[in-house]
Amino acid sequence: MIIGRVNWLLEATVHVEVQDASGNFHRIQCILDTGFDGDITLSSAVIGRLGLVATGSYPTVLANGDTVHLPVYAGIVSWHGHRISVEVMETRLESAIGMALLENSTLTVQAWDGGEVRIEPR
Repeated sequence: MIIGRVNWLLEATVHVEVQDASGNFHRIQCILDTGFDGDITLSSAVIGRLGLVATGSYPTVLANGDTVHLPVYAGIVSWHGHRISVEVMETRLESAIGMALLENSTLTVQAWDGGEVRIEPR
């Protein structure tokens, strides 16, 4: 089970353990973005610190309807006690978890400042 908190902006947040190029894991705070169908997004600064390897780009439709091609990197996260391979998309925004990573999980959010976020495996 993964436990997080709702922040004062009413964003559901959790920490995700992301592996760097040397095999060490780093805790990254991410918001949960149910409108994002990918695995995870990280900023270019975080991707640079982790030393992730680029694998291509992915066309993405933004909320305003514009289509952009985001760089994609190979990544590994610790998720429900397992190391899993993920596609990491580079963004200028804050780190986010998408629905692909949440697949086969139950998400419970207490939607108030300081409320609990709970992600449980199916």
